Amino acid sequence: MASNQTGSDIELEPNEGKQAEQKVMISSYTILIVITLLVGVATILLAQVVPDITAASLSDILVSPISGFLDGIEVSLFLLLLGGCLGIVNKLGALDAGIAALVRALHGHETVLIAAIMAVFAVMGSTYGFCEETIPFYALLSATLFAAGFDTMVASAAVLLGAGVGCLGSTVNPFAVGVAIDSLSSVGIEANQAIVIGLGLILTVVSYAIALFFILRYANRVRRDKGSTILSLQEQKAAEEAYGKDADAATTQTLEFTPKRKIALALFGLSFVVMICGFIPWEDFGVTIFTAGGVYDEVAEAWSVMPWSGLLTGNPIGEWYFNDASVWFFIMAIIIGILGGLRENEIVDGFLDGAGDMIGVALMVGLSRAISILMGETGLDIVILDNASAALAGTSALVFGPLCYLVYLGLSVVITSTSALATISMPILGPLAANLGFPPEVIIAIFCAANGLANLFSPTAVFLPGLLLARVQYPTWLKWALVPIIVIAVASVVITTGALMVL
Repeated sequence: MASNQTGSDIELEPNEGKQAEQKVMISSYTILIVITLLVGVATILLAQVVPDITAASLSDILVSPISGFLDGIEVSLFLLLLGGCLGIVNKLGALDAGIAALVRALHGHETVLIAAIMAVFAVMGSTYGFCEETIPFYALLSATLFAAGFDTMVASAAVLLGAGVGCLGSTVNPFAVGVAIDSLSSVGIEANQAIVIGLGLILTVVSYAIALFFILRYANRVRRDKGSTILSLQEQKAAEEAYGKDADAATTQTLEFTPKRKIALALFGLSFVVMICGFIPWEDFGVTIFTAGGVYDEVAEAWSVMPWSGLLTGNPIGEWYFNDASVWFFIMAIIIGILGGLRENEIVDGFLDGAGDMIGVALMVGLSRAISILMGETGLDIVILDNASAALAGTSALVFGPLCYLVYLGLSVVITSTSALATISMPILGPLAANLGFPPEVIIAIFCAANGLANLFSPTAVFLPGLLLARVQYPTWLKWALVPIIVIAVASVVITTGALMVL
């Protein structure tokens, strides 16, 4: 059997090839644990020469993954309950039948689906920071595109780059743009929202075009020649085991898309639509339909009379977080199971099977947060920010733009929360830029562009659980995404540096 791009040029027997891949493949779990250990050792060494850094103790390092899991428990629990709901849909055969019908309907035009999904994700990323919410879509799109003849790298790239280019071109994203503008205002610097939106649109459109070009080029090559996949033999086997049955169903057309399956799939799709609507801060856009009938107590900072859309979860649509989404998917899992005609024990079994498939993904959330928690506890993140701002003082636009971008890129790996990074950094870098005569709107664009790019490759970002669902290992993703990420970064630096010189 000839090896693929990740192997050597030597012909290997099937078993030998798999064994070779298993020997060299390092899991995402191990990578995150190693990075956490290295950060802990770095704080011990730096604490000897930098007074503001506290050396991490052995217990700090060992406890950080557990602290990370507790910090992300809402996301982890949501993934388990989402998995349970998906398990019931799978037990009904609704997803398999729906994918088979979709593949037949597309008739070779699957690339249109990729472009459309990426565009939708980009809009949501730009407007409200659609990021962690993308995790379940890795599995859904992997199943669909695998059945259409692509590999799971195509699905991963479509989801990750789709939402990612939107976040790096944030326009009205409250977690990035909103917090950044508010933080600058706290130090007496006002930013023009129209200019911020304009720069965000330019960054989004340019980055989307670049990402779509690389994805479609790779997708078409893989569909023509399966041997051109970048996935290792180990990853190909995992993807085949997870999604191959859907491909078989689409090919043989053995699963009938019955009315019950259509209803189940429609309700499952509706669940995602409601979840997405729940996360969008509608009141920031002047939309009050979801809070109609409610009375908010400003003193108690709580609803004294709950709006109609908050009756199920306790929070109205537009104020949801992952606890609310967990409640919603738990309710929908039961409804789908009942309307699908499943017995009580079948609903329970399907739910537990689906939740079990998500355990590894849920654990990944904690490991990915351990690094930033350790940096925050030891003060390493603040020291990095202070030294970076000092290095930018007194530079010209041609130097300030690229360096500021690199500073924010590094800080985004250290400080994983977009709103926290904006809150910490803007009061420092904002006045520095103002003293140099640079417009604050461009500083916000640089912050969003760099922070968004970090979300495409940083091991502390939220996409690793999604890659696990797609059966793509972190090193493989980096190998494929390196070139498009570099091109997007260069384009972002050119756009923002140009804006510094023009505005």
